[in-house]
Amino acid sequence: MAVIAVGGLAASVVAGCAGSSHNAARMSTATALVPVSGEVQHDVAKVWPQASRIWPGVVLKDRRIILGDGKAARLITVEGVTTLTPAKLAEEKVTVPAAGSLYTTWDGHPAVVLNTADPAYAAEAKANRVGLSNVLFGAATDELFHSWQVAGGAKAGRELRGTEYPLAVTPRLYRAMLYNDLLAAYRDPRQRRQRLAAAAYWNSRWEKEYPDEAKRAVPTDANEGAAGYFDTVASAMAGGADRENRADLRENVPYAPLDQVSDPRRLTLDGEGGPLGAIAGLILEETRKGWQKQVTQGGQTPVGLLLYGVTPVAEQPSDGLRQSIQDVLAKQNSDLIPRFTPLVSAYHDTADPLLLVPLDSATGDLDAGGYYTTKDVPYTMLARLSGSFQLPTGTLRADQASVLTGMVDGHQYVIVPIDPAHHGTHVSNDRVELSTGTLTGTFQVRTHGAGGRERLVAQ
Repeated sequence: MAVIAVGGLAASVVAGCAGSSHNAARMSTATALVPVSGEVQHDVAKVWPQASRIWPGVVLKDRRIILGDGKAARLITVEGVTTLTPAKLAEEKVTVPAAGSLYTTWDGHPAVVLNTADPAYAAEAKANRVGLSNVLFGAATDELFHSWQVAGGAKAGRELRGTEYPLAVTPRLYRAMLYNDLLAAYRDPRQRRQRLAAAAYWNSRWEKEYPDEAKRAVPTDANEGAAGYFDTVASAMAGGADRENRADLRENVPYAPLDQVSDPRRLTLDGEGGPLGAIAGLILEETRKGWQKQVTQGGQTPVGLLLYGVTPVAEQPSDGLRQSIQDVLAKQNSDLIPRFTPLVSAYHDTADPLLLVPLDSATGDLDAGGYYTTKDVPYTMLARLSGSFQLPTGTLRADQASVLTGMVDGHQYVIVPIDPAHHGTHVSNDRVELSTGTLTGTFQVRTHGAGGRERLVAQ
């Protein structure tokens, strides 16, 4: 199962989504494979058997985690930790990725493989003041929850997905204010009615003023919101919280108000969906049983369910929050312009072919660098795609490549406009050779014409 991750890592530790932890998380300074494996297994044994209590129908107790650091590897299950030799990994045709994670199976069980030496995991742990094992447990749990969603038919990847480019301040401010009000409503039940009314105000303004984005966000808010809730409760339980004790759980949920925003990932539909769904789900769990079924089966979002029927009450926005969002997005737009302007121009140059690479040929996670949309292109734009594709006839490696992705003839592809006359691009005898700096590889293609434009489908 190929997964495109925003920023390269799955949502690993929920504190990273919204600021500093409200309550100090269990901290470990261990970074070596053996102690980290033991700590992750401790959390797995504690939480995974109770997965269906967090989200009905979810089964994780038969899942597996494989941790490797490039020298050794460990298999983690609910029962314990087992050393894996290179020969055993080769026998099972499992490779520890150079960075990040990948989804596979182990002895017939769904499994996630993580590289503990990936500096991004260590940076995540340092930024959120938690242990490396907390980040790895969260990353694995999130990956396997998403795999359960996919197996259950969750809608993902078929609709145009992403935040509209150029990035605008106002919709992100509305969603940030919505988040702050939801968090306040959860933290202090005495303010709940007032804060939910304000939250309904921001949500209704966003829906009315940005109807296309609101419609496009529904699958993401449902799927990422469900995962955000599951990961939040799982991480709190791993840290010692009693799920049945509302006050105890509240003290162990590591979300904080947004006074300002510094992480650009927080200002995207994907980055917003998890925290919003997590907080809305926590309130729903206290007030409305059975809400998870409506999200899973009915395509409802946690926020939509929570705010249904709530009368909006106007609230003034935070000037400081608006300014911080404006500053971050100005830098983001400056970075994206030189990436997306040539991409859009190349897409509209119909004299050049489109290279279509099947998404399911990807090996492990693909770091997308963010999902974006524009009215000028009918596909999602990826800012910095990094990762590898293993094709029957060759390989392709992407390194910070600006590309498109979407459905073509019922299949999901990474889509790249290419100029055969460009240095580093060679097309001959149904074979493509790329050496552009951001795209490297050689493989066979099948030529297919459609709509007056040539398509080269990687084989």
